[in-house]
Amino acid sequence: MCGIVSVLTFEKEIIECLISSLERLEYRGYDSAGIAYIDENSKIERIRRVGKVAHLRQAVEKLNTNSHIGIGHTRWATHGKAIEKNAHPHIAGGVAIVHNGIIENFEQIKRELLNEGEVFESDSDSEVIAKLISYHIKTGLSFTEAMKTSMPRLKGTYAIAAIYEKQPNVLIGTKKGSPMAVGLSSDGRSIFIASDSVALSSLAGQITYLEDGDFVICLKEEEITYKILDSSFSEVNRSLILNNIAQNTVTKSGFADFMLKEIFEEPNTALETFNNFGSPIDLSQYKNISLIACGTSYYAGVLAKYWIEDLVGIHTDVEIASEFRYRNPVLSKSTLYIFISQSGETIDTLNALRNVKAQGLDTLSIVNVESSSIDREAKYKIKTSAGPEIGVASTKSFIAQALSLLLLFVDKNKIDIKEITHAMNEVISQYEKIKNVANKIKNSKSLLYIGRGTSYPIALEGALKAKELSYISAEGYPSGEIKHGPMALVDESIYSIILAPQDKYFEKTISNAQEILARNGRVLFITNEGVQLNFGQASYLYVPKIDPTAQPFVLTTAIHLLAYYIAKQKGLNVDQPRNLAKSVTVE
Repeated sequence: MCGIVSVLTFEKEIIECLISSLERLEYRGYDSAGIAYIDENSKIERIRRVGKVAHLRQAVEKLNTNSHIGIGHTRWATHGKAIEKNAHPHIAGGVAIVHNGIIENFEQIKRELLNEGEVFESDSDSEVIAKLISYHIKTGLSFTEAMKTSMPRLKGTYAIAAIYEKQPNVLIGTKKGSPMAVGLSSDGRSIFIASDSVALSSLAGQITYLEDGDFVICLKEEEITYKILDSSFSEVNRSLILNNIAQNTVTKSGFADFMLKEIFEEPNTALETFNNFGSPIDLSQYKNISLIACGTSYYAGVLAKYWIEDLVGIHTDVEIASEFRYRNPVLSKSTLYIFISQSGETIDTLNALRNVKAQGLDTLSIVNVESSSIDREAKYKIKTSAGPEIGVASTKSFIAQALSLLLLFVDKNKIDIKEITHAMNEVISQYEKIKNVANKIKNSKSLLYIGRGTSYPIALEGALKAKELSYISAEGYPSGEIKHGPMALVDESIYSIILAPQDKYFEKTISNAQEILARNGRVLFITNEGVQLNFGQASYLYVPKIDPTAQPFVLTTAIHLLAYYIAKQKGLNVDQPRNLAKSVTVE
């Protein structure tokens, strides 16, 4: 959600380093941005702006500084409105911090500090962190010891980077529940702390990820050094890996938006996922499968349930992670628990995994980010091959997750990947037709996506994308359920998107569509080439017919493009929808 970047360096142009890194973090979703640095007089300077990083860039464009240490942040509001006083960094007594996460006991800590005479400037829970560290420094503790003493007081989740003006050669980071990466430049002259490796795509040659409770203490003397302490303050080694995210993978590459680029990449994502897939586990030991995820990843699980039970005959449950972790589920050693997350940091999914793991049960992760928290903590691991996904609304990652789940349970030789990718490219080639259809839909009061069988989860995914991008109320339903409530909504102001591939459900789906048409509902059929439908008042979008098992991939590309063009024709920001964030690391 929020984004962190910080730098300690021998270089002098840290302002551009901070701003460009924050720009790479815009995909996470945010409402304000800011930076702080220690100037040549050992004083902290801070610049914050509400809105886009572009506003912050404009504010700092004339700054000249010889600073070699700084922190930056993009904020997604949790406590306090999106106004400048609540933007990060927060400063107290010469300490500046940036924070991702939520401090659940901030009101208690704030009351204690108010009683000690501290004055607060913001409504943010994060300000208590800076105040608490500063308070402990005033009692005589060093910057490092004040950090160590303050962190155990914090309940909730956090990733924190901090600087102190009386120690301008020290940068400290720590985390609990929220991700944090440490990056080293290839020339050894700079070290970075960031919320993910994307922020460091052109800066760090190697990265490592902190574990919960870790501190990283970075020091600039004759050279840049660092040490990592675990939660007991013992020095530990965390593995360094190559930062293989190239700068060109986080640019639009000539496309109008990241989302459009990523939809156009869906066929190649499918091909790469297929080519790189290898099963890490023998499934014969399990009688049941439990798929646990949030949002789009949850819908990939719903789709996989149809495949697993139909093609393999293993009983499968699909769970929303935020519900699973707080109820009292019946767990079993004969069940494989599969956790699905694009970022590998989705907090509810991560905590659900930890709950299952604590019972000594088998876990498998399907994530897009190697060495993410979910990837590290699961017993078995599958990394999808989607590459960086910058658009907040997940698109190509859904394809990679769904295909990974299919490949986990079905022999590769039974899947014709060339047929799948060719059909997906055929859909993409029809983008002008899809744009025209979107123009008819964009002013609808509401959207109803319906489908049967494996088309039902795609209906759910289509409705989610419409809501996220176009801000039109949209629901996904099984076709047979529309008579049990949704039919009451049907009128001329509502468009129904009927997912009707020529499968064993085709006739029933068409019958349901006729019921909508009979009530003057407007309808878009997404069906296969060669299907003859003659409902004069309806619109049509034709996609290639392929093996029924693989047909959902083709429908997915179609509904992703449809959602994209509805939003574009409404003049909306498709890459950064309002109120949403890419990596949901707070509950």
